[in-house]
Amino acid sequence: MRFADRVLRVLAEHPEGLSDGEIAAALHVNHAQANLYCRHLAREGRIERDDLARPIRNRLLEPDRPVPAEQHTGTSTEVDRRERTVQDRVVAWLVAQRWRIVRVADTDSRERGTDIRAERDGVLLHVEVKGYPSTSYADPRRADEIKPTRPATQARQWFGGAVVKVLQLRQEHPDDEVAFAFPDVPTYRALISTIETTVATMRLAVFFVRDDGLVDARWAGPA
Repeated sequence: MRFADRVLRVLAEHPEGLSDGEIAAALHVNHAQANLYCRHLAREGRIERDDLARPIRNRLLEPDRPVPAEQHTGTSTEVDRRERTVQDRVVAWLVAQRWRIVRVADTDSRERGTDIRAERDGVLLHVEVKGYPSTSYADPRRADEIKPTRPATQARQWFGGAVVKVLQLRQEHPDDEVAFAFPDVPTYRALISTIETTVATMRLAVFFVRDDGLVDARWAGPA
């Protein structure tokens, strides 16, 4: 049984709803994994996350209840390369590679700290994630407006922020694995190429996340 189905089953047994922590305890997994899958299920319209409660409670949606529309960044025809989408795809890929997810930051609320932290065979991995800018605003009141800054220009600014964060992570965790994660677009590949010697010298990994969810992982050493 898929983990998502296990989450749905345990929620069906608790119509009053469960927090991420309660789901994690019931399924004997860590909090970060439960949080990730609950957010996935909420975006698919299969559960609702009551953020008026603290902690947030997850409940199954009633079959005849309309699913709330999600606010996407950009137009409906624009490829989804938001930070949280890239983050979710990297987490799914890491799980498939037998990494245990220790922490997943809530990028929508700009939660501070490492975006992804994982562990495998005693090795810790810290990942800094960036998305690719949209041409339009996330605020529905400005949906018809076009941003004055070109996406590639804004992406360069985001790349600079990612470099600073990854250098800080390398300083704080000299013996761990540290990685960037970017959408697989020419702008980010070109920017990485400008610092590839430094990336190799500092033992940094780079994950390029394709639009189909596959990950091109460039490890500093053996993966």
